[in-house]
Amino acid sequence: MKEKKKSTLSKLMVFAGNHKYYVYASCILATISAFMALVPFYDIWRIIKEVLEVRPHFNEAVHVLFALLSMIFYIVALMCSHKAAFRVQATMRTKMMEHIMKLPLGYVESQGSGKIRKIVMESSSATETFLAHNVPDKVISKATPIGLLLMMVFFDWRLGLISLI
Repeated sequence: MKEKKKSTLSKLMVFAGNHKYYVYASCILATISAFMALVPFYDIWRIIKEVLEVRPHFNEAVHVLFALLSMIFYIVALMCSHKAAFRVQATMRTKMMEHIMKLPLGYVESQGSGKIRKIVMESSSATETFLAHNVPDKVISKATPIGLLLMMVFFDWRLGLISLI
C-alpha cells in the first residue's frame, strides 16, 4: 500500500510545539480577513443595483469599516504566523545543531563549520518565510474565491453567473 506524503506544513508543525496553534490562528484570521475584504464588493453590487433600479443620491461611504477590519484581521493573522514561525525557526536550529553535534568530527571538518552554519541559517530562515508569509497568503488565495462564490450565490446568482462568464 502506498504511504501518503506529508505536506510541508505538517512536517513543520513537528517543530512548532505549542506554537502550532499560532499557525492555525493565523490561517483562521487570514480567512476572516479574506472574507471581510469581499464586503466592499457587496457594496459595489448594492450601488450598481440601486443605480439600475432607482438612481438615488449617495451621500456617505458607510461600508469602509469592513476594509479597515479586513486589514486589522490580516495584521493580527501575520502577527500570529510570525510568532509561530520564529518558534519553528528557533526549534529547527536547535534540533539541527543537536544533530550536528552528534556527527563525526571528521565530517564537520571536511565540510567546514562556516558552510554548515550557513546551511542551518538559510534553511531555518526559509522555513520562517514560508510560515510567516506564504501560509497566510495561501489561505487568503483559497478563501477569496470561495467567499466570492458564496457572495454570488447568496446575493444574486444571475449576476454572479454573468460575472463568472
